[in-house]
Amino acid sequence: MSDIDKLTAYIEENLRSTVNSGMNFIDPKKFKSKLLSKQNHVAFGRRGAGKSSLVSSIKGSDQHIYVYINLEDYKDISFPNIILHVLLSLCKQMLANSLQTSPWYKFRLGAIRQRQRLKKLIKELNTEIKRPDSQDTGVTEKIVSEKTGELGGTNTGISAKTGGRNIKEKQSTTNLSYNKLEELKLTINKYQEFCVSFAKSHDELPIFLILDDLYFLKKEIQPYLIDFFHRLSKGTPLYLKVATIKHRSILYTPEHSSYIGAELGHDIHDIDLDYTLDKFDDMQSFMRNLIEHSISESGSTSLDIDSIFAGESFKQLCLASGGVPRDFLSLFLKVIQSTKQGEKVDKVQVTNAAISSINNKLAGISKDTQDDADTLEKYLLGVKEFVYSLNRTNVFLVAKEDLERFKDFRQALKELVDMRLLHIIDANTSCAPSDGRRYEAYMIDVGLYDNSRPRNFTYIEPGSADNKGRKDKMRAAPKLNVDQFLSFRN
Repeated sequence: MSDIDKLTAYIEENLRSTVNSGMNFIDPKKFKSKLLSKQNHVAFGRRGAGKSSLVSSIKGSDQHIYVYINLEDYKDISFPNIILHVLLSLCKQMLANSLQTSPWYKFRLGAIRQRQRLKKLIKELNTEIKRPDSQDTGVTEKIVSEKTGELGGTNTGISAKTGGRNIKEKQSTTNLSYNKLEELKLTINKYQEFCVSFAKSHDELPIFLILDDLYFLKKEIQPYLIDFFHRLSKGTPLYLKVATIKHRSILYTPEHSSYIGAELGHDIHDIDLDYTLDKFDDMQSFMRNLIEHSISESGSTSLDIDSIFAGESFKQLCLASGGVPRDFLSLFLKVIQSTKQGEKVDKVQVTNAAISSINNKLAGISKDTQDDADTLEKYLLGVKEFVYSLNRTNVFLVAKEDLERFKDFRQALKELVDMRLLHIIDANTSCAPSDGRRYEAYMIDVGLYDNSRPRNFTYIEPGSADNKGRKDKMRAAPKLNVDQFLSFRN
């Protein structure tokens, strides 16, 4: 097997992070050490950014108890039953962990008692899952009363006694209301106390609860799920480690005079895994490390990046991936398979591979966004028409004040970025010539091009500037008027 075949085989086997496979997490920003701290964390990243690889990288340590739950498995479970299912999985995995770390032949009375409690909790949870979410029950009570009567005369007259029983019956009905969510809230103290006692009997180890792929759940239930387990973590050795897509997730929402969920920066701390095009040099450096790591791990000792890529093809591969590691590696496999033996990858091959792969990204709109799919598809089609077809370029500007006025459009734009169909290349810029307003600059994905060599087309490269550091080419990109855009699209 040639070295290039070794490399492609290694990438194919480890492209997705699963229980049994997955590339080692490349960690130039030291995210792993941050995740290991005794704090609640949420790891944000687009699909393929390495969220699952990161949370899997802390598995197997004897310094904490690792509980992994993929919420995609519960996306069709009704609320609040999903909380019960997560609790059930938590208890089962803690039981398995206890049996592994404290087997029967290492007699530890505390661990044995905790396992007995776990088995009882598992039984209770299985019973509770089967109950309806809410129920009104009428309890009828029958009340019986008796009265005894007696008549008598005087001492000097005839006396007579008469005895009798008067029995009365009446019924009373009491309505009892049951609400599963409210009952669950009342159990939080019980689970808090258990987490504390379990950790004490297992060497005082912290419990890391991994909630992966939160974004698969409906947005309206996400903060309530997070709220329950955040409350459970308070004052206990249990710590939340959530992995999700940023703009497909709601961790915190106001409700009446309080709030539901966990507030970023206060209750939970964020880890941002995305390498975006607004920091193009950092992103290229990371992708280079990714390829070099794959070469080393696969044993392809004769290869290096210069022996694989020609001209600016490596830079184009970074652009076409949008900074997402899995997209980068998937496109790399495509271009390698289309390259003749002994030849290097060229820029046109990369663009063609991106165009041929775009349907995979577009399919994600329906899969990930549920009720918003039609709106996102409509906006994406409109943006492509405005930028690519009418203005014959790949970059556009949107005024920040427009994004503040039209919050639904801003949300759609951010979600299209999360889905790797649009890419932000500057979060705060002016236009050229300047009009005194501030803008955000976006680039459409290379895969949205109609062909690899568009005619009469002005290509703007992220980060490109003149010798004085001015980005006039990007600042002169067409400005999308959101008011007109929405009027036309509606």
